[in-house]
Amino acid sequence: MSRSTEAVTTFASGFNCAQSILYPFGRQFFRDDVSAFRLGSAFGGGIASRGEICGAVSGSLMVIGLHFGYSPADEASAKAEVRQIYGEFLQAFEHRFGDLHCNKLLQHDLSTAEGREEAKRSGAFQSVCPVLIEGAAMILEEILQRYSAADRQRTPGPG
Repeated sequence: MSRSTEAVTTFASGFNCAQSILYPFGRQFFRDDVSAFRLGSAFGGGIASRGEICGAVSGSLMVIGLHFGYSPADEASAKAEVRQIYGEFLQAFEHRFGDLHCNKLLQHDLSTAEGREEAKRSGAFQSVCPVLIEGAAMILEEILQRYSAADRQRTPGPG
């Protein structure tokens, strides 16, 4: 199964958009699967159901950070390189879907209980989120391949 398909399947199993990206693309960085799901748990519904940045975007940025992120000891060039990669992902996602924000992507105000309920009633979570997750996963897969994670992966620091 491709990681894009696994991401959509993970979402269909009840996980949020960030968790659905983080699990298939980042699980090798965690000691167990639960840790990947816990890390992404706050980012569903556009960060804690506030309708902000889409969870598929947040999860993808976390994965890029896991693969290419920098530590305080890294040179400024390493920071600039990963910022470029973040920017490429954001630009590609926004170009494909028209926005980065969950409220606009779903066309419902998720920051209110009424808006979340309307999004559920309308089927937006079931119809829109899988498309966003699959699209984010495809963009992420292309970026990870292009930047060759094996060559640029950082060694985790102590702790």
